[in-house]
Amino acid sequence: MSTLFRREVLEAKQDAWLGQVQVVYPLSVRLVAITSLVLLAACLTFSIMGSYTRRVYASGVVMPRAGLITIASPAAGVIDGMAATEGQKVRAGQFLYAINLEATSTAGPTQERVIAALTDQKVALQRELSLRKSMAAVQKQGLKDQLANLDLQHKNLAAQLAADEQSLPLMKASMDRLNDAANRRIVTDASFQSQAFIYAEALGQHAQFEQTYLMLEGKIADVTAQLSLFDDNLAKDVSGLDRAISQLDQQIAEVQAKRAIQVLAPADGVLTAVRAHVGQPVGAGAVLVTLLPSGQALQADLYVDSSSIGFIKEGAPVLLRFAAFPFQRFGLYEGRVKEITRAPVQAISVAETGSSFAAGGQASSPSSSSTQGGQYRVVVEPDLPYVIVDGAQKPLEVGMEVGADIALDSRRIYEWALDPLYRARSSIGVVTGVPRQAAP
Repeated sequence: MSTLFRREVLEAKQDAWLGQVQVVYPLSVRLVAITSLVLLAACLTFSIMGSYTRRVYASGVVMPRAGLITIASPAAGVIDGMAATEGQKVRAGQFLYAINLEATSTAGPTQERVIAALTDQKVALQRELSLRKSMAAVQKQGLKDQLANLDLQHKNLAAQLAADEQSLPLMKASMDRLNDAANRRIVTDASFQSQAFIYAEALGQHAQFEQTYLMLEGKIADVTAQLSLFDDNLAKDVSGLDRAISQLDQQIAEVQAKRAIQVLAPADGVLTAVRAHVGQPVGAGAVLVTLLPSGQALQADLYVDSSSIGFIKEGAPVLLRFAAFPFQRFGLYEGRVKEITRAPVQAISVAETGSSFAAGGQASSPSSSSTQGGQYRVVVEPDLPYVIVDGAQKPLEVGMEVGADIALDSRRIYEWALDPLYRARSSIGVVTGVPRQAAP
């Protein structure tokens, strides 16, 4: 039977579904070998020359180098008033708390009654002082008038005595003449006796004048002495009254101190960890608030758990990033480990320094990541006391949250790769009793 197409053509079309045959030429064995050797050499070079630094993350806050100032209650009482708020900047001597120490008995507030009694005594002394000062001028003028009167009397008596000194001899001479005349019977005895009586009476008056004159001199001397000492005596009296009033003021102040006291800021700084509030009873020595002093060199207080503290060394480089300045925009800042505590820090201390300054509650306190082994404080000294913000230097502030990558140790890549073998050998040595050898 003849067909239009040859048999070979039909057979070729039946095998077309398998596709066309493609011949693949393999790569040169030499090229593959060279490429493999180059890659192997690059890996060996990288593992020998390259290094990797293991770091541990830590968080904390920026703190003054001198540390915190804990403000405590000096006595037991009840918080009667406060002006302290979290994060508040204060000046030295600024009012923070008022603590009421008043004790109440069945008769009422004890200290209040004592203060009222002392105040009454003070008012009485002040009145006495005012009266003494107001009367001083009148008394002094009275002494001056008295002295002037005595001087006038003294002068009059002196004149009278001078007149008597002239009249008495004349009266005695007249009496003597009458005596001679009476003896010669020229005059009667009555005339002589009358003249003698007048003379005797004049002598008596003269003697009284002399006595009065001497008494006036004594009074004048006494009044003169009083006038000369008047100002001194007045000053002494006033000083005594002032001293008594001052003593009462001191007693009132002491009682007031026992009744209520004020707690003032001891230095400039920022308040944090406010614990006491109005109406809350506090004991003597109870912590009211914590003060972060300002104007001091700053450092970063970081907290690391016990699993990493053994590898941290003083002088180790640290990369700091401040929460207030995201490192994606403002970069990282270098520092050095300055101090490492070798004893765990109490959790409350960590919380006070870490969580008190959490921005909007988004940042966790260092204590939140603590382990059962406790946390250790690592003090880092920043190389720069500021952050570069848009080309300007922004000083670091106390209380800023800071995160850090602390360099632990740096090794070659091959050493890190062989580290499991070193550890396995050490473990085997412990089991078999073979002394350990330090890893390279």
